[in-house]
Amino acid sequence: MSEEPSDSLKHSSIVSPSALNSSSKVGDSFVDSINAEGTNPLRTKVKLSDLKKIIERDDNFSEVTVEQIERVKLMHDKFMDGAVFNFNYNTLLLVASVIAGLGLISNSTATIIASMLVSPIMGPVVAIAYGTTIFDRKMVRLAWTNEIISLLFCILIGVILGACTGRTELAKSWPTDEMRSRCQWSNFYVGIPTAFFSGMGVAVSLLDDQTNSLVGVAISASLLPPAVNSGIILIGWYFWENSDYFEEFQEDVTQEEFRECALLSLGLTLINILMIWISSMLMFRMKEVLPIEKKVFWSDLGIARKIYKGKALLAKQAFDPAVSSVRPPAEPITEEAVDVQP
Repeated sequence: MSEEPSDSLKHSSIVSPSALNSSSKVGDSFVDSINAEGTNPLRTKVKLSDLKKIIERDDNFSEVTVEQIERVKLMHDKFMDGAVFNFNYNTLLLVASVIAGLGLISNSTATIIASMLVSPIMGPVVAIAYGTTIFDRKMVRLAWTNEIISLLFCILIGVILGACTGRTELAKSWPTDEMRSRCQWSNFYVGIPTAFFSGMGVAVSLLDDQTNSLVGVAISASLLPPAVNSGIILIGWYFWENSDYFEEFQEDVTQEEFRECALLSLGLTLINILMIWISSMLMFRMKEVLPIEKKVFWSDLGIARKIYKGKALLAKQAFDPAVSSVRPPAEPITEEAVDVQP
């Protein structure tokens, strides 16, 4: 049963999720003040009772300020920017896929690592975790759709590169050592804990602006190369079945092994995505509720969740257009009210 607001909150307006749909219009000074002063000091040591809060539900109504809504919008924009298709995302996806494919075909480890650093497909995965954490179903659907399309594109690039090189001298070494390494059950099993802890790392790196850590996570959580690899091996499987030329120099690998390798390589990407999704959600929740030093954005996760669950009430306060683009209304916040230009 849904709880009702307390008597002191009954006259407050409920904050609608549409309040987060428009981009934040706050200035750089507001963002700088968050980065400079938005940390919570270490209050106590982490106790067992604090860990229980990770799985506890909070369905109580809470008042939120206009400034808190603006901070949530900044956080929302940060995750959404990495999950949507735009010129930068599409360009990086194409570049990373081609680099990864060439590295796999030529057996170049350095080239494959370069593709991991360029790859943008971690963005939708983290957006899925963030959207799930705050119950933003719209973001989750959008991020999942874009992630699936991105993976299909990676496979397509692998097929194209494989088709272009499958009748050349490069194909004589297929599958290369780099291609084989993504088709082994041992690496599949090792990839599960690797992806899990990488997801925890990427969650911390994004909201705490730890760019150096994010680079390391991008390398350890390999999402794009296995997807491209599956496309290359699929075309190799096709060549084996339909080309005598390909069968002549593939003596130690059977056609069935090509097929299994393609499926296992794609499975490696999918299990990595699943582990990153789960572990990022866990880290979001831990940083939100544990009494540790953290930026104010981490506490705002709870505010975002209350907004999407209809449990956030707008606190009555004076409107300052220099600080916020959201005017506290007498009625519940609507999308039209939020989109008013200053």
